[in-house]
Amino acid sequence: MKVLITGATGFIGTALCSYLIKNNHSVHYLVTDAADIKDKENYKGFLWNPEKNEIDLNSLDQVDAIVNLAGHTINCAWTEENKNQIHNSRINCSNTLFNALQTNEHQVKSIVNASAIGIYQSSETAVYNENSSDFGTDFLAEVCKDWEAANLRFEGLVIKTAITRFGLILSKDHGVLHELAKVVSKGLGANLGNGKQWMSWVHFNDVIEIIYQLLKDRQSGIFNVVAPNAVKQNEFLKLLAAQLNKPLWLPNIPEFVIKFGLGKRSALVLSSQHVQSIKLPEIGYQFRFTELSSTLKDLYK
Repeated sequence: MKVLITGATGFIGTALCSYLIKNNHSVHYLVTDAADIKDKENYKGFLWNPEKNEIDLNSLDQVDAIVNLAGHTINCAWTEENKNQIHNSRINCSNTLFNALQTNEHQVKSIVNASAIGIYQSSETAVYNENSSDFGTDFLAEVCKDWEAANLRFEGLVIKTAITRFGLILSKDHGVLHELAKVVSKGLGANLGNGKQWMSWVHFNDVIEIIYQLLKDRQSGIFNVVAPNAVKQNEFLKLLAAQLNKPLWLPNIPEFVIKFGLGKRSALVLSSQHVQSIKLPEIGYQFRFTELSSTLKDLYK
């Protein structure tokens, strides 16, 4: 199988490229800067400019499937300019791929597109699965809704289309766990807000293997990429502090303080989504990591 990957230089994309090559597949990847092209065996880069709807069509040569992970980071100040970048970068990437496939001959049969559980309404009591339609109205939810709408159009090109709503992807070196661990390791960990927010998480290795299975089996539809057992924030931090052998003694940081410091970006730490996946078990995927305590032990072993 030959796979075209966008966002290949991000931490998920980098690991996915390595995984595919290790399993005897070939990778084409798209970048916006020629300096990022570092080709090797079964790994070849091409230029594109989604803002201008430009793409090197050679990137589609003999490609069987696409993984679309590209988008501006949400871990930045949410100025109006950055919010436009977060939204438009995702839509532009999807549009550029769609236009290229719509107007040129190709052999692409399936595509896996990123999304996030931030599409669901924040709630401390609701439990969501792939059939839920209680979507939020905040910035992140609107981004996800527009992103998914842009990606679902690939079905109209007779391309099997999977939407992966990622939970909190746990990696020792990247993402939310990396940021929390930096604080907790200094003995400065504290619950954010009331600490009762649900954190629907997934081990980094499960994410890579899920994407691979969706590609290999040419699956279509919505998939919540979350481990079976979500935890509340206070439990998450307690387990992380125990794993790092650090105390968790500071009082909760009040919600108004967080909102004052982060503004609307406070949604990243205050929102609560208890999410389950019913679709992944249906297609036969078995999670390697189902409990947070054993997951943290694996990551920090």
